[in-house]
Amino acid sequence: MNGADPSLTPAPLPPPPERPKRPPGYPKKLTPPVQARLIEAIARGVPIGHACAAMRIGHDCFSRFRNAHPDFEKSLQEAIAAAIEKRLKVVEDAAGRGDTGCARWLLEHLHPQFFAKSRLEITGAEGAPLTGAVALYLPKKESPEQATEIEGVPERMIADGNGH
Repeated sequence: MNGADPSLTPAPLPPPPERPKRPPGYPKKLTPPVQARLIEAIARGVPIGHACAAMRIGHDCFSRFRNAHPDFEKSLQEAIAAAIEKRLKVVEDAAGRGDTGCARWLLEHLHPQFFAKSRLEITGAEGAPLTGAVALYLPKKESPEQATEIEGVPERMIADGNGH
């Protein structure tokens, strides 16, 4: 365009601002604040799967991170141990004040092989061993002929007319 007025041509655009450099791939989910919240929740007693779900972290992601970062694993174990020690002290204090429920709970959980009710023993009446038997009770009949009218009754069952 030969006759175009040069004052009407647009000025060139400035270059776009530089984006901050990020590592390639999906952004990390286990950021330091999320790690701290996970450690706190798990130390409080929240099961790992539930803590991960609350933080929107997959259990596999958590396990891989835990295996790849020994410092995180160490912090997690220390927090769990400190929380256990704190709660155990509360139970011990209650048991020392005479709370038998706390004392029983403490023994059941610290020494389950001796005090827990996790064993299941099945016995017969009054502790006798279980016996396997199948009994068939038939109504009393007036005569053996009436008993033979019932299909499927073995001949030995109708010997005296009562199934005995």
